[in-house]
Amino acid sequence: MDILNFFNSDKIKLSLKEPLRNKIKLKLFSRTDSTNDQAKKYLKNMKTKNDINNTYVFAADFQKKGRGRRGHSWFSGGPEGLAASFLFAVEDETARIPLVTAAAALAVYDTFKYFDLSAAIKWPNDILASQKKIAGILSELVIDNSKNTFVIIGCGINLNNSTFKKEINNLATSYYLERKEHIDKNLFLAVLIEKMNDYVNNYFDQKREEIILMWKEKLALIGKKIDFTYKDNNYTGEIKKILDDGDLLINFNNGQSKKVSSFNTSLNYKSLKKYNK
Repeated sequence: MDILNFFNSDKIKLSLKEPLRNKIKLKLFSRTDSTNDQAKKYLKNMKTKNDINNTYVFAADFQKKGRGRRGHSWFSGGPEGLAASFLFAVEDETARIPLVTAAAALAVYDTFKYFDLSAAIKWPNDILASQKKIAGILSELVIDNSKNTFVIIGCGINLNNSTFKKEINNLATSYYLERKEHIDKNLFLAVLIEKMNDYVNNYFDQKREEIILMWKEKLALIGKKIDFTYKDNNYTGEIKKILDDGDLLINFNNGQSKKVSSFNTSLNYKSLKKYNK
């Protein structure tokens, strides 16, 4: 099974469809602190923006310091999981970058669907299977010294993991645990590259509203009652609307209606079954 868990550049490229094969630039590492940091290092050493007319993918078999939302760690573990970052050059689209995570989430969701795994998108940037976390996404805005704008989308995905650290064992799952079969992460990454390239480029090319609408529909949260943490306090409320900037409009159980963001709010997805039967 080891061969399924280690990246192979030739295998990934041969698995890509012909139009993309020559446009994707792969940067593979056996071990790194963070694939997002590797993307930043590349940008720092880049001579001109023309160096990144293609889509760059940075992936590592071992990632030691993966990051999640609000500075949380992503426990990548060993090569059984997939750690990859995608680097895109964008044209003065800084206002749109925060919600590019919606496009990335749809790409990961569709990749799991391609490999026959039923998943769900958790607001704002996680992917769930059986109500457990199977993937996390972190997008970052980078502006270089020449004021060029880039977005880095990092993905941590549990594929062939059979166990997790004690502190997340009840919260995490993997493709292997869900499907009871292993998967070649080279093939998974190839499909993910195609999906990510399509969704992100469409997001920045006249299809942003369409992609945000698809993301909202996949979230399936409107009208749902849920437990949540807001500014470190616990509440129950009803989600009235998902706004176009990704924030939520929630009716709190005290009758107040507030706009909340991912920076100060965490939803308890397990409570959805309790209230919405």
